[in-house]
Amino acid sequence: MEIGIDCVDICRFKGIEKNKRLLAKIFTKKEVEYCISRRSHAQHFAVRFAAKEAVLKALMCYGESVPFNKIEIINGTNGKPEVNLIGRKHKFKCKISLSHSREIAMAQALIIN
Repeated sequence: MEIGIDCVDICRFKGIEKNKRLLAKIFTKKEVEYCISRRSHAQHFAVRFAAKEAVLKALMCYGESVPFNKIEIINGTNGKPEVNLIGRKHKFKCKISLSHSREIAMAQALIIN
């Protein structure tokens, strides 16, 4: 079992929806569609970025490395955030928790091998 945590300044993500190349490098199409559909784009992009960082930090403890756009943060049917590791043969069980204020977004990931 490994844990990862990350926090980011939301202001870093203001206007990110205009940079298509950067979006494609970091986020999946589903994530972009979801974040753009929300009122506060920057807040939703920031918390997903923090979640990806947290997942990556936890995965590194297992010697794993995954590109940002292959770590997908989606909302499950019950609305809880879930992690989808795209194209991975080895499946990890991952739980995440997301939170944000007006200025800071943070996420914690727990991975069970």
